Amino acid sequence: MVSGMDTPGSVIDALGGTDKVAEALSQTPSTVSGWRKRGIPSGHWPALVALADLLGRNDITLEVLALGAARKPILDEARA
Repeated sequence: MVSGMDTPGSVIDALGGTDKVAEALSQTPSTVSGWRKRGIPSGHWPALVALADLLGRNDITLEVLALGAARKPILDEARA
């Protein structure tokens, strides 16, 4: 991800944290917490971008989320 949004956790934190994102997306906090390690499922990206727009966070876009998802396998392989 770019613009300081380099991990799923940084996106979640920028949007108000686990509880706020969970409430906004009708998910449980434990589900959203799990995204910090597993990545944010692409089906939730549009809702996250909409939440970001409401919060004035124009740095969280579909493109940013897609770039972060594309990098995740590379990061995982580097740790293996």
